[in-house]
Amino acid sequence: MSDAASLPFVTVISTGGTIARYSDNPCDTVDYAEIGQDLDSSDLLSALPAVVRARFRVREITFSQKDSSHLDMSQWAALACRIRDLLAENPDMAGIVVTHGTTTLEEGAFFLDLVLHEDRPVVLVGAQRPASAISADGPANLHAALLVAACPQARGKGVLVVADNEVHAAAAVTKAATYRLDTFRSPDFGPLGVIEGDVVHFARQPLGRRHIDSAALGRIAHGWPRVDICYSYSGGDGAAIAAFHAAGARGIVVASMLPGMCAPGENDALDAARAQGVVVVMSSQGSCGATIPRQDLRQRGIVAAGRLRPRQARILLTLCLAMDMSMERIAEIFDIS
Repeated sequence: MSDAASLPFVTVISTGGTIARYSDNPCDTVDYAEIGQDLDSSDLLSALPAVVRARFRVREITFSQKDSSHLDMSQWAALACRIRDLLAENPDMAGIVVTHGTTTLEEGAFFLDLVLHEDRPVVLVGAQRPASAISADGPANLHAALLVAACPQARGKGVLVVADNEVHAAAAVTKAATYRLDTFRSPDFGPLGVIEGDVVHFARQPLGRRHIDSAALGRIAHGWPRVDICYSYSGGDGAAIAAFHAAGARGIVVASMLPGMCAPGENDALDAARAQGVVVVMSSQGSCGATIPRQDLRQRGIVAAGRLRPRQARILLTLCLAMDMSMERIAEIFDIS
């Protein structure tokens, strides 16, 4: 028998999502979100075999029981504060696992990665199938996440996403498939590592990370600045951009046609918004490659998103605006290789 005090201490925080949903129909992998029941963190852990649970000293916390499409930056900010406090109060804690719905998991992971500067790993994990489904992937993903959170080699790599026995950097990962188990991918450079058997193998370090002073979380009391995403398309006339501006957007992120182009009408609307002080960030609809700060964008005062996808760029721009950063500083923090 192992001495419990010698086991790696990991906190599991449940926020809801598919991994924490149960349906009476074991064949239901579609409608469970609306007709199923919620599970809490203790339910998730009880699905793991006793021999697996015996390898860790786990604290269970239920933060929320929501589909991740209902989460927003206010809730991620509160989650970040909770994580920060838990790590500060428990120096013996190896790491934290956050179970999260996959719909906005890449956004939640990126937000946490921006504001948490802890060396110890924070690992986000979800599932594509509910806990009641045939061959549910949640227990295996949760086991893998516990292994990563307890792994000394995971320290210093920022917030991580674990799925389908792969480990991804928060800034690089995206959900690429609607129902397939290998939905989470890092299109440009691949995962940081893999889990094989019970062993975590890291092949590389994450690329340059961005940091936002966690004092930005205090701005929650005053509300977050409005930042919208505009999807560009051939023949677009800029009506959506004008509507976002009229609604009070302080920033607009463009999901442009690759490699960072918009229709003429959209460009006119973006330039008009820029002239009124709206910060514009040009990203692309593609899953691979960077949006480069080419001469045209620089001359028009438009920030290039680099390798950030539109939803990530929106989160970063919102935090920058919440901290009243200058245009020069915003362009600098986006322009990271």
